Amino acid sequence: MNYSERQLKQAVTWFVRLQSDQFSEQDRQLFDAWLVKNSAHSAAYAKARQLWNNFDELKTLNDIPALNDARKVKPTKTPLATLALLLLMTALISGAYQEYSTETLSYTTAQGEHRHIILADDSQIDLNTNTQLHVKISLLQRQVHLIKGEALFTVHHESLRAFTVQANELQIRDIGTRFDVHLAPERVVVAVLEGEVELNDGEIVNHEPLTAGNQRVYTKNTGLNLPEAINNETITAWLNGHLVFKRTPLSQVTAELERYHSVKFVFANPELAHETLSGNFDANKLEPFLHAIETLLPIHAKRQGKTILLQQTRKK
Repeated sequence: MNYSERQLKQAVTWFVRLQSDQFSEQDRQLFDAWLVKNSAHSAAYAKARQLWNNFDELKTLNDIPALNDARKVKPTKTPLATLALLLLMTALISGAYQEYSTETLSYTTAQGEHRHIILADDSQIDLNTNTQLHVKISLLQRQVHLIKGEALFTVHHESLRAFTVQANELQIRDIGTRFDVHLAPERVVVAVLEGEVELNDGEIVNHEPLTAGNQRVYTKNTGLNLPEAINNETITAWLNGHLVFKRTPLSQVTAELERYHSVKFVFANPELAHETLSGNFDANKLEPFLHAIETLLPIHAKRQGKTILLQQTRKK
């Protein structure tokens, strides 16, 4: 059952009044009348009672000293104490309600599409092809959940409101920076162009720093690899429709091309997936790439509808 912020505040008021020894029979009748007046009132009252009994739900407010003090406060007969408790509890629950009710915005790009968005906090996100992410910016935090694809983040730094990106199990926390996150099926690649980020997965990766000019690859099973130096122009080449590979395994190259084109690459010989390729390619043109791998590698590309079979070239 949904309820409004106003109804929740009313419920908090009634909850505090019910705890007081000064609560009269007339108050009880008024409360019962309020409770049955709207079906949302009982849900709001249950929420107010739940929040009071379990302040752990106010996760975003756990570090506020006043919260710990509030847990020790019990309503008394003193009107001033009751009023102070009401004001504190109303403020806490109102803040939590705003956190819970903040709208989550979703952004997507189709195959071959790029998109540039500016968030409410003036941070900017560039979405690469075939990308999906969710954004939630509330009073206390800024959260992005990268569902698939790749995005470049230019973050407007705020010391009191963290900016985090979740990509599978890995959380990337901004420390005033510009960084790229590429979510592949079994790994996450984080590259920092400016500033610094902090990496966590809650298990084997804890508060690992990553500074400008470096990237790290994360997998759930192995954690983070060692930092690798990057070239900023190479990382952001996709903004201009280019793909730059530097001794990149062919399995990763073909996976990237599948994000731009409606094709499926199949390796007739599994060992071919480990061949490496270097070069700068137009992301929107498939034929030059196929010509390049046939020229540079011992591979023949055979089209079969939307499937491209990569076979080892026969020795003469």
